[in-house]
Amino acid sequence: MSEELRQLARAIARELAAGDRAPQVAPRVAPQRSEGRAPPPAGVTFADANARIADYIDHTLLKAEATAAEIDRLCDEAREHRFAAVCVNPVWVSRCAERLRGAPVGVATVIGFPLGANDSETKRREAALAVERGATELDMVVAVGHVKGGDWHHVADDIAAVVDGGRGKLVKVIIESAALSPVEIIKTCAIAKEMRAHYVKTSTGFHAAGGASAEAVALMRLVVGDAMGVKASGGVRDCETALRMLASGATRIGTSSGVSMAKCLGAGPLPVHDLLSLASRHTGTCATCASTASAASAADGAGGRY
Repeated sequence: MSEELRQLARAIARELAAGDRAPQVAPRVAPQRSEGRAPPPAGVTFADANARIADYIDHTLLKAEATAAEIDRLCDEAREHRFAAVCVNPVWVSRCAERLRGAPVGVATVIGFPLGANDSETKRREAALAVERGATELDMVVAVGHVKGGDWHHVADDIAAVVDGGRGKLVKVIIESAALSPVEIIKTCAIAKEMRAHYVKTSTGFHAAGGASAEAVALMRLVVGDAMGVKASGGVRDCETALRMLASGATRIGTSSGVSMAKCLGAGPLPVHDLLSLASRHTGTCATCASTASAASAADGAGGRY
């Protein structure tokens, strides 16, 4: 990352923190939790020395053709490995909440997925309904078109609507980083922070521009500091990629390869201060690599890159 981008990210974050909002982002729809900061991100924090790979993983199944049996298997795998959460489409929230009852696994669902082009009131109601049915985490897609058009008022209002509808549940803002310029990434993350979301997230995994990159994760982490989580998703299918995302500042990984990663990296804590060295030891050689090509082909054929 260039020093120019680092300076720009810091400058925008300082301006927003000081109340000198540039761009102006005061929401016309204010979150109900208007006093103080949002609660800290659930799960592990940046560079948690005791975290296992499973603690970072949102075990994900978002393809349209997912069946009830596949959702049940997803939940059972998440319970077995104690993943941070499952991430499913809204129609499966009630089923997952019931199947994971008593397990230390969150139920994440997606809002305005995958385009982010829903009306903000629709997103609010979708969030409220998901929480009513048992969702503990909401992964919302930002209004990408309004980001590209520079309509920061709408971007802020849209995020605030989901934070409001989520009633205090953890909100992750999917910014579709591969489709944005660095400056757009910086501004969108800064607004998500100001609107009291809990995470920023790279990608839906369904956009033609691509998924997560370590560079985008590092830039997002620079903007939000340690106050928020950063989730890397879209194309994170093997241990090497996951470890590089964590080394860049991710605190969650959205992937459908969580089981193979957990088996490969084991149940013990990761060496958080030596993640890049560990990643290099998994380049093309680890247990996840054998399944990466076939998983990528299947995911891309289904329109998703988890």
